[in-house]
Amino acid sequence: MRIWQKPIIRRPLLFLFGLSAAAGAGLLFQPHWLDLCNRINTREYIAWNGNPTVGGECSPVSGMTMSGNFLIGFGVFMLIIGPIIFSLLQVFRRGYNWESSRVETATSNLPMLSGVIYIVSGFGLAMLGS
Repeated sequence: MRIWQKPIIRRPLLFLFGLSAAAGAGLLFQPHWLDLCNRINTREYIAWNGNPTVGGECSPVSGMTMSGNFLIGFGVFMLIIGPIIFSLLQVFRRGYNWESSRVETATSNLPMLSGVIYIVSGFGLAMLGS
């Protein structure tokens, strides 16, 4: 249990866990993609010109491309929500000194860095898979 108290070990392990969880979720969702896309796309809707229309057939997506798409989505989530979650966790664990000025710490900046790395790796996987 002592090993999780060291940030030098904990943060890379959490990053790798997020990377593998997002890529694994993409691989699990990939077989269901075509069915979901076709069910949504075959619904009739009213186009901008007032005529009813139906979407076209969906194309299959490879597992690597779907994993890349999930990594991009998780990276955007980490860019937006990650700093909030990690800052609140730090306040919960250590409290907040209300007498000090607000300073950006690694706790709020590392999730943004992780998000950028997730997005870049997701684009790489999506490009390799297509």
